[in-house]
Amino acid sequence: MIGENWLKVALTAMALGIGLYIMPLGMVANPDMLRLSDAPLAALLATARVALGLTLLSSGLIGARRPIPTIALCAAGLTVVFSGLWF
Repeated sequence: MIGENWLKVALTAMALGIGLYIMPLGMVANPDMLRLSDAPLAALLATARVALGLTLLSSGLIGARRPIPTIALCAAGLTVVFSGLWF
């Protein structure tokens, strides 16, 4: 980090930590995650949905370097987390 461009370091840190920002919002969008004792299957499915969405989002921000795959993976990740389209 010493001698590196601060903006590059900040963007890398944000890309690595995006899950910490999305996870609480994912719990709001998928309240079944919090009902493990009442409906364990629904909680596991909601957790799997958020995990898949975070995986897609992280892959888009960290793995993909071209603009079209980055945008597509990020949009797919956010769609999976914040909509009921899957499960």
